[in-house]
Amino acid sequence: MNATRVTLQDFLPALEALRETESDYCLVGGLAVGAWAEVFLTSGERILFDLPIRSKDIDIRAAKADAMMFLRNLRDEGCKIGTICKRTPKDATQSFPAIAVPIELPFSGIKTTVEALSGMPALDKAVNDVIVTHGTALRYGNIQVLDPCSLMICKLNAIHTRPAGESDNDRKHATILSLVIPRFIERARERSKAHNDPYHPGIDAQRLAGFLRADPWENLIPENERRVMLDACDSTLKDGSKDQEP
Repeated sequence: MNATRVTLQDFLPALEALRETESDYCLVGGLAVGAWAEVFLTSGERILFDLPIRSKDIDIRAAKADAMMFLRNLRDEGCKIGTICKRTPKDATQSFPAIAVPIELPFSGIKTTVEALSGMPALDKAVNDVIVTHGTALRYGNIQVLDPCSLMICKLNAIHTRPAGESDNDRKHATILSLVIPRFIERARERSKAHNDPYHPGIDAQRLAGFLRADPWENLIPENERRVMLDACDSTLKDGSKDQEP
């Protein structure tokens, strides 16, 4: 266990406060994977993967104005906020502008970073300098978290693009998501069919299926993990027109 790493609990009050300002954001990255894992993994699986997930930082998808609102909330919670650094991508076709802000948590004194990305590589697109986001920001308690299918696309991209030895956590997260996604899709389909939730996973699931069937994405994770997710994604085709990209 690395006591210097952060968990979702460290940021919940500041994230929950974003509802009051109707901020447009969603949690992404390892802490988002951990959030879904807490819901869908069994007690034995949680022990196996050493939940809760701990991360070196927190990642959100948000425009700068909404990211600044999150930082304000953190400051109100007693965090020390450092200098904002703008990160310009080397390849604008593969990544998106981001800001990274060092912070120090109150009480524990843990130093970490808030990274806010305007778009997620491989998932989102830039069209005429306008970022078109994909995936669904779903309500998770009182915060917004990117759907598991879209998180898997982000993890596949990280495994594909990061140097050898730097993607171990991404591979662990992908394995966790391979367990989460079939259960998530089954529950979401049931809730949609019962009219308990307007969200249907078809669009997000079929987008992921396209990645899982394409080269080189199809070879990035073990075949058994890929196959179980594909079967779950394909199950959404039984539900008709809800699966079509608008």
